[in-house]
Amino acid sequence: MRFSIKDLQRYLEGSCSIDDVEYWLSMLGLNPQIFKESDDVFLEIEAPANRGDLLSAIGIIRAIAPFGRVELRYPDRSIKEESTKLMYVEIESFLDCPFYAGRIIEDVIVEPSPGWLVDRVTAAGFRSVNNVVDITNLVLWELGHPLHAFDLDMLEGKIIVRRARVGEQIVTIDGNKRELSPDVLVIADAEKPVAIAGIMGGSNTEVTYKTKNLFVESAFFEPSRVRKASKLLSLSTDASTRFEKKADPSLIIPALDRCCKLIHDVCGGRVSVLTSAGKNLSVKKNLLVNLQRVESYLGCKIPIDFAVGVLKKIDFQVNVESDALVVGISEGRPDLETDVDIIEEIAKYWGYDKIPEEMPVASIAFTPSSHEFMRTDALKDLLTKMGFTEVINTGLLDENELYFSYGLSAIEIINPLSKNYSYLRNSLIPGILNNIRDNHNRKIESVSIFEIGNVYYKNELEFIEKPVLCLGVMNKYDYYSFKGRVQAILKKIDYSELVEKVNILNEGTMIEFSGTHGCIARIVLPSRDFLKRYDLEHQSVFLCEIMLEKFIEAGFSQITYTPLPKFLSITRDLSLVVPDTANWKDVETFIRSIANFIESVEVFDIYRGKNVPAGSTGVSISIVFSNNEGKLSREDVDQLMKEIINGLEKKFSISVRK
Repeated sequence: MRFSIKDLQRYLEGSCSIDDVEYWLSMLGLNPQIFKESDDVFLEIEAPANRGDLLSAIGIIRAIAPFGRVELRYPDRSIKEESTKLMYVEIESFLDCPFYAGRIIEDVIVEPSPGWLVDRVTAAGFRSVNNVVDITNLVLWELGHPLHAFDLDMLEGKIIVRRARVGEQIVTIDGNKRELSPDVLVIADAEKPVAIAGIMGGSNTEVTYKTKNLFVESAFFEPSRVRKASKLLSLSTDASTRFEKKADPSLIIPALDRCCKLIHDVCGGRVSVLTSAGKNLSVKKNLLVNLQRVESYLGCKIPIDFAVGVLKKIDFQVNVESDALVVGISEGRPDLETDVDIIEEIAKYWGYDKIPEEMPVASIAFTPSSHEFMRTDALKDLLTKMGFTEVINTGLLDENELYFSYGLSAIEIINPLSKNYSYLRNSLIPGILNNIRDNHNRKIESVSIFEIGNVYYKNELEFIEKPVLCLGVMNKYDYYSFKGRVQAILKKIDYSELVEKVNILNEGTMIEFSGTHGCIARIVLPSRDFLKRYDLEHQSVFLCEIMLEKFIEAGFSQITYTPLPKFLSITRDLSLVVPDTANWKDVETFIRSIANFIESVEVFDIYRGKNVPAGSTGVSISIVFSNNEGKLSREDVDQLMKEIINGLEKKFSISVRK
């Protein structure tokens, strides 16, 4: 909302220049923008989300009053009640609307607004409609409290503040038909909804030039209810903006009376007695501010007369009690919750430039980092040394990105910012793929990245959060090189004795590494069709997720010292025909069990084709024997090789390739 400087001066006792106003608002951190239009100067500010009071002329003047010799002049709201006619009001949901008030005005003349009123509402940024609607908008600009005028003769029986019923509709004054739901609060009469509470009125009770009698409402609507309805209906108005920032309950009656005063003066008519329902929550809360704490926090002494004067000028009630101030604050300032907030208000007007620049003297004790942070940080260093670059992604996913759920239920967000962020992530892979795609689109030929973060899912009993490492590479390694790096990481973080299992998914091939506590890691080879979703179907992409829960608890594997061998090792090679049904991990474990001085078993060739039966694979391995306790003879190694060959034949049906 914009504010005409000329119109703002109507509510000022005293005088100040445009430069003064701009400087004062800058001191309050409101980033004022001053611009000229016609023969007037206008002002716009950036009001914080919790400062709805600044969205009005009175709020602006109240904020700058302590800086200069100016006082706030409240607009006249004196009315003469000439009618005893009442509108019966019923509130079904007091949590959504704790207080609702209104007045009937009979025998009004609705016509185009007089010139001065057109100028005022146009300067405030509104479109002139008619004299009644323009007055409600002017009062909104003045006091910041939304009002709505109904055509009384179009209302049936009574006013009911309630949730919308399933299947109800309303045509709002902008001409659009809107489907309502029980999440939307409405103002209804005995038969139908007549307004969406706190957002927009209905065309069925709209004030027109035929209107003779009015019912003017003023109420407090729960901010979260208005915000939810606004989002559901994709409808945001000046009224909803103010209710979402929490309107000041203490302005409900003053704004209503000011509006009725102007309607009586401009449109004629007879104003009725007050109609109300519920309980007005405009109760001032008291905060105790110790003057010694003011000096302690700001580092300088603030005169008590200055502090009291400032707080009274911004419309707080102040009582001085020995060395403390008791400050009464209205509900219109939800940003003030503790004494520190009051001290900040005093500091703003005292001037930050007057606060001395001194380093505080403090004894800072060493605080050790948590094991989780230290281990995660060390793991990041390891990955960086291996050539990976860290990325950080948002923890939210689109519904279409929940493909790597592993059979676990994803957690849907009740009130998402957008449909693209409607679920908590149950995998880091979608984020990594988006990173790879973005880099590829920027002509980066190869990518090697990682992310450490939490994933979220639920079961029948609880919500679960677990730490995960995700790796992603594009055009960097072949499969075996990538797998080797994954296995090196697993070994480093003390994940050993793992069993591999291959699964075929719609998204591609997944190699699962399992230990005693279930799945530890997964390597994903995305299919060409799956990579089309990210425009990466012509790239070589490999992905991996490693569960870090055990690592964060236990840390890296222990490094032990082994003396160099005193005797030469002996290496023997074997070419085997291995049935595809055999688990190579079991085969390797069996070979190592033959003797405790088998140093290593490594595969150096895999072959399929001529002279290898169908359903089998040719595997060539190298076995290294090393005994630190004595020299091995060839005869000893030959005997061990016979035991290995015979055992492989009996246990796994593995034969020596000829």
